[in-house]
Amino acid sequence: MSTAFQWLSAHSDVIGVCLSFLMLVVWMTYLQLIYLQFRSARQTRILITRAAGRHMRSRCLITNMSSQPVYVTSLIGTLHIGGRDIELALTDLQDLPGDLGNDPRSRMAQGSLNTGQYLDIGRFDTLVDLMLEANKETEIEVGDVECFDLAVVAFYGWEHLPVGATRRFHFVPDSGGGVKVQPLTAAAEQITRKSKRRELLRTVEQHM
Repeated sequence: MSTAFQWLSAHSDVIGVCLSFLMLVVWMTYLQLIYLQFRSARQTRILITRAAGRHMRSRCLITNMSSQPVYVTSLIGTLHIGGRDIELALTDLQDLPGDLGNDPRSRMAQGSLNTGQYLDIGRFDTLVDLMLEANKETEIEVGDVECFDLAVVAFYGWEHLPVGATRRFHFVPDSGGGVKVQPLTAAAEQITRKSKRRELLRTVEQHM
């Protein structure tokens, strides 16, 4: 025991430095976890997915996978037809009845979504038809559309700038004479950078 005590006494300065270093590592790890948790709570994740099939009658869903509720305020669709683009706010395309049924958020294409909740905004062919009709396109049919872009605009927590997500769907003719809806990316692109969010706000203001 005396030998161990003597060794500890002789190396007390080194041991003290090592213990201080270990405490520093522990605190840095703890603070890193707090920061990651804080950053995760501030980030949004909005999914834009195709459901119930692969063709034009499949449905388009908007799902909130953020850690906090989001308020979806606008959906902006863009049709790519040859060298032309048609961009419209989907939330303003049609007058709705007084009775919005059991799912008013999906009928209005806007509303507050808790974590895991979704909007069913309708079939892809219906969305394209509504956009073509609203833009008074009489010589263009659904089969002429090459791609459909959807941008979701939402507000999150205390943020004063909107957040959102975008995803592109390619319309591909199949061998059976139908048209397949093919997402061009594995997941929706999240709009989180301030420059992109300011650009998103300007886009929304153009459609007001």
